[in-house]
Amino acid sequence: MYLRNQWYCAALSHEIKDAPLGRILLNEPVVLFRKAGGPVVALEDRCCHRRAPLSKGKVEGANIRCGYHGFLYDASGQVIWVPGQDKVPPDAKVRAYPVCEKHGFVWIWMGAPKLADPAKAPAFWWNGHAEWGSWTDYLPIACSYLYMVDNLMDLSHVPFLHINTIGSAEDTEPNLNWERSPDWVRGTRVARNLTPPHRWRLEGINHNIDQTKVMTFTPPGNVIIDILTTETGLKPGEKPTLNNRLIVLDSMTPETDTTCHYFFGGCRNYRIADESLTEMMHKTTIVAFNEDKDMLEGEQRIIDIDPAASQIDVMGDTGGLQSRRIVERLLAEEGARAV
Repeated sequence: MYLRNQWYCAALSHEIKDAPLGRILLNEPVVLFRKAGGPVVALEDRCCHRRAPLSKGKVEGANIRCGYHGFLYDASGQVIWVPGQDKVPPDAKVRAYPVCEKHGFVWIWMGAPKLADPAKAPAFWWNGHAEWGSWTDYLPIACSYLYMVDNLMDLSHVPFLHINTIGSAEDTEPNLNWERSPDWVRGTRVARNLTPPHRWRLEGINHNIDQTKVMTFTPPGNVIIDILTTETGLKPGEKPTLNNRLIVLDSMTPETDTTCHYFFGGCRNYRIADESLTEMMHKTTIVAFNEDKDMLEGEQRIIDIDPAASQIDVMGDTGGLQSRRIVERLLAEEGARAV
């Protein structure tokens, strides 16, 4: 089961051009395209004629034409032209989904259209902001989207899985505190006197560092990680020479029960015009996130063999477990409203 009355990330803005883009979202086929280079449209990716994917067709101005028999659809999902006949059957249409575009991310509403409020779509405002250097990317991952939430809310894996990329070997005994409201979970993780990870050494940082990482989950599958890095050994009131802030934007959308779309980005408040730094941070992050991808896909395969196999939970799992409780509560509320 999935939450329906929520905004899910469907794509990055730069992915949607003048050709249709097909994606499976929450086990539903969706086609995304731009109307003549303008607003994004999302329709059911299933022609009402022979159920061919509209994503294999082409965009014509504000419309999309099925590539199989030529049926032409407008942005509302209504067929407006049928080959070989004058009349269009009254039920010749497909579902249209509410869509909004904010700060380089495209959000889709998979539930009741009348409940879709664009003002409530996530605002990843750091991306593209004039005072922040940023980049975005996408990975398909063959695991449940909730396993990705677990991964991002429990950073105890970083000094092990990512020891050659973004991890420090000493980062095993942090101060960790959790907060929760009805609609978010937040963990604050403070680690001190860390050897600079490989990525930081590429920036020229060769002294030990302190890091504060604040991980915030909001439903259905969004995690923002706010990372503050300073040099180790500052005295009270002493001004740091290293005071770098990095925001990691993460949004996970289910594709199926065991696969998901992972949209992410990195935004920094220092050396924002340095394109070589942006490229380096982008490339090294992709390497690290592919380490996550490989591990989580392996985890999903093992879980699929015996979903009932036992597991234990520890303090670091608090963020993922509490995030799931929020999703479960919202699912129950949606179900009650539907009844």
